Amino acid sequence: MMDDPHFGFIVAAYLAAFIVFVGLLLWIIFDYKAQKQLLAALEASGTRRRSEGDKR
Repeated sequence: MMDDPHFGFIVAAYLAAFIVFVGLLLWIIFDYKAQKQLLAALEASGTRRRSEGDKR
């Protein structure tokens, strides 16, 4: 298998795909945490969700 002339390209392609996948996964995790903090800040300031309806 290592004597295949395309072995380097195959390894590089899998490595690039792995790096992109991990990067997207980290981006999603950090964005989720940021969105949770923003939502908590909005709720703490008294902003209500539309889905709660009018509870006056």
